[in-house]
Amino acid sequence: MTKRRAILMAKMDPPIERESEWNNWYNNRHVADRLTIPGILSARRFTKIENIPKEYAVAGEAKYLALYDWTSVKVWSSEPYRRLHEKEALQPQDSFEKLGYKLPKFAVGVYEQIYPKQGEYTMPPAKYVFLIGHDVPRNRQQEYNAWYDTEHIPALQAVPGFLAVRRFIRNEREVPPRVDRGGTLPKYLTIWDIENESVFESDAFRKAAVSPWSSWVRSWYTRKMCTLYHRIYPKE
Repeated sequence: MTKRRAILMAKMDPPIERESEWNNWYNNRHVADRLTIPGILSARRFTKIENIPKEYAVAGEAKYLALYDWTSVKVWSSEPYRRLHEKEALQPQDSFEKLGYKLPKFAVGVYEQIYPKQGEYTMPPAKYVFLIGHDVPRNRQQEYNAWYDTEHIPALQAVPGFLAVRRFIRNEREVPPRVDRGGTLPKYLTIWDIENESVFESDAFRKAAVSPWSSWVRSWYTRKMCTLYHRIYPKE
């Protein structure tokens, strides 16, 4: 059986009084250490911007987002990753390694890719990602996935500026999620790489976002996340 690709998503607000120092540590130490782990393919960091139409946006999301692409969820239990966690656990209580877990809106979860089911992901040179997260009633999940894969994604893919899309489901069996102080981790996560923030202003987007099936699905799912982020790492 082919292993499914996975992604680790980490979200949090910064330590306001040390934000610049914290960003420097995150890019040059925290991310750098993880990129040495076999199976971690790439890392990107983003900061939130407010450019989604109000009828779709979900308020209160964390300012900072990090996405790590993994070969599979097995990275979590690998020996190199375990050693890194043990090393960080030994750091002083006032270190950024320990402080991160206490930040507002902190949330870390691992997700397995469910769309597309086959083929490698080639990261486009996009500086923006549009994240949507949903919780779905158990008895509606089959229809939700059918709607997303067969109608909603094709409609948005036809909108200029929507470059690439992947869908994920949270893995709780092997990787317990960590959520604290206002953080959110939806069960289903969709990540769109988009060209720029103006894509939401087009008539094509507004038309693609509406259909009878979409209205029906939206009457029973819970949108937990709908946020636009601008890439800050890597810068180019």
